[in-house]
Amino acid sequence: MPVSWFLLSLALGRNPVVVSLERLMEPQDTARCSLGLSCHLWDGDVLCLPGSLQSAPGPVLVPTRLQTELVLRCPQKTDCALCVRVVVHLAVHGHWAEPEEAGKSDSELQESRNASLQAQVVLSFQAYPIARCALLEVQVPADLVQPGQSVGSAVFDCFEASLGAEVQIWSYTKPRYQKELNLTQQLPDCRGLEVRDSIQSCWVLPWLNVSTDGDNVLLTLDVSEEQDFSFLLYLRPVPDALKSLWYKNLTGPQNITLNHTDLVPCLCIQVWSLEPDSERVEFCPFREDPGAHRNLWHIARLRVLSPGVWQLDAPCCLPGKVTLCWQAPDQSPCQPLVPPVPQKNATVNEPQDFQLVAGHPNLCVQPELSSAEPQVQSAEPA
Repeated sequence: MPVSWFLLSLALGRNPVVVSLERLMEPQDTARCSLGLSCHLWDGDVLCLPGSLQSAPGPVLVPTRLQTELVLRCPQKTDCALCVRVVVHLAVHGHWAEPEEAGKSDSELQESRNASLQAQVVLSFQAYPIARCALLEVQVPADLVQPGQSVGSAVFDCFEASLGAEVQIWSYTKPRYQKELNLTQQLPDCRGLEVRDSIQSCWVLPWLNVSTDGDNVLLTLDVSEEQDFSFLLYLRPVPDALKSLWYKNLTGPQNITLNHTDLVPCLCIQVWSLEPDSERVEFCPFREDPGAHRNLWHIARLRVLSPGVWQLDAPCCLPGKVTLCWQAPDQSPCQPLVPPVPQKNATVNEPQDFQLVAGHPNLCVQPELSSAEPQVQSAEPA
């Protein structure tokens, strides 16, 4: 077996590289600001209604950048929830109006310029099925109000979310003086965080080790003794598709053996505990393995559907090109056409043709990898 299987077993072992998270014992949301600014968090959530854009009456405080950090909110030591801390950076936009433009006297205008600047900053959070909006009041002293300059940041703790969820965060002011900022983030699951002893849904989560056993690959499911769980082996030919190969409810621990010749890059595994609302974990450990890619090209087959129309059948997408060539009646190897016909991308499991080329018994189609991997062995007449 290639050394890559050994490397995979190291990468996907029981203890992958994990990130330790800060713990927050405060059960309520809080806000704080950087030095010089003052913050106040409104009690409860607000309606998520950005409103239409408005012209700034002068210098205004607006969000310029969003950052996130994962933390744990732990009302109890071993009952924590994953939480998204949001940092919103703020700056002053706009300029002071001239006295005649503002309709004020010089003294009135000077008095307004010596006043502090205040803004209502909305943080909108969505992670299905959760949708929340928090409102921060931020005040900047007059000596920091310099148009075009950054003034600091506000920190919100925090939006609770599920492990593995995709979260979307927006920030804007009320009234809204510019287009809202937005950020999308995919949260890690139990494997990538130091949370197995802190989040209850991770306590019963199966873990997977990949190793070799002669000519076979051994999947060791590290599951508690007598724990019931589900195991799904499937192909994911494209991101949104799934073709089930084998599904079974099992009792842990378990060893499952796969023949290394059956491994392809899009072969994936899902495991989850037979508990209500348990976390599902997806492993696709053979995506980058050269042996799995070689297997894929050995499995791939060309079929001629009609004169000039052909189809490349394969269980996963193939990163390569298809070439039109010429083969003599004695079945000698395919030779390039002169002048050559432009190659086409190797789209699998769909009928393809080379437009404006008439069918002929000696024309062939042959896929080729862009790398040095072996080609599909047989090229069929087109």
